[in-house]
Amino acid sequence: MVTALQDVSPRRALTGIAKRGLLAAGYYATRLARIDFPGVAVLCFHDVVLGGGDRVPFDRLHVRVSTFEQQCRVIARHCAPISLSDFRAALFSGRQLPPRPVLMTFDDGYHGVLANALPVLERYRIPAAVFACSGAIEDGTHFWFDTASKQVADTLAARARELPYGEWLQVASMYRAVAGPEEAHRPLTVDELRTLAAHPLIEIGGHTINHPTLARMPKAEQRTEVGGSCRRLSELTGRPIRAFAYPYGKPAVDFTSESVEVVAEAGVDVAFTTVDTFAALGGDRLQIPRFLMLESIDGAELAHRLVYSWRRNAPA
Repeated sequence: MVTALQDVSPRRALTGIAKRGLLAAGYYATRLARIDFPGVAVLCFHDVVLGGGDRVPFDRLHVRVSTFEQQCRVIARHCAPISLSDFRAALFSGRQLPPRPVLMTFDDGYHGVLANALPVLERYRIPAAVFACSGAIEDGTHFWFDTASKQVADTLAARARELPYGEWLQVASMYRAVAGPEEAHRPLTVDELRTLAAHPLIEIGGHTINHPTLARMPKAEQRTEVGGSCRRLSELTGRPIRAFAYPYGKPAVDFTSESVEVVAEAGVDVAFTTVDTFAALGGDRLQIPRFLMLESIDGAELAHRLVYSWRRNAPA
């Protein structure tokens, strides 16, 4: 889970209409066919939802199925979807990647990834990595920040992650709530996690046990959260856990160099942040950047960012 702002200004709405027209006219397809990315575009999703019904906490992070379908269509038709295994082969063995490689990832471990995202991924044959918090999945509870958001507000729930570790621990314990299997917005169950892990398009990675801010924690507790999560996910799925995503994901704010050491100690070979730029193959393999994906990024907006915005801001 990360926090994000949403711009719903009239100017943005008009710009969106223009971009959708350019996509429909084939403009972005032509532009994409002529360029190479300055690295891998690693996309950071959280959940995919049907839409409608009750308010979903941190709703900007929960992409509707219709939006997700648009995004996957752009990726499948105009880019080159790669798996985490493909990415590793390029990082560690020098295997050449196709032009315009895109790696899709999901944080937290929501039920919607299995119920709503996976059928779309299957349709377009797009691999993905799912970074799961083992605690809520094992306990059958909601993520603490979702419960806090429902009972208080998104902003106050987001501020709780900035508390000193001891105070945060009290807040997280206070907002433990049972997640009923009939609820659409909830974490995966253990059986659902195993179903995802067994799917040929999916690799499971760690995302801590309880989704804390690692930078606020003593090193010993970080080891418990990181290593404990990877061990339990491996035991639950019967597969090695070699990838990790830092909760919230901003270096020096949400995790530290000490956190990176802890991740390495856990046997992780690739770890992901939320620094928004392309992932260079020669970069730090335990601090790989990703682009945050929101409901406001429809297919046309994604195509525009891949052609212009993200490439323009890429490091030289």
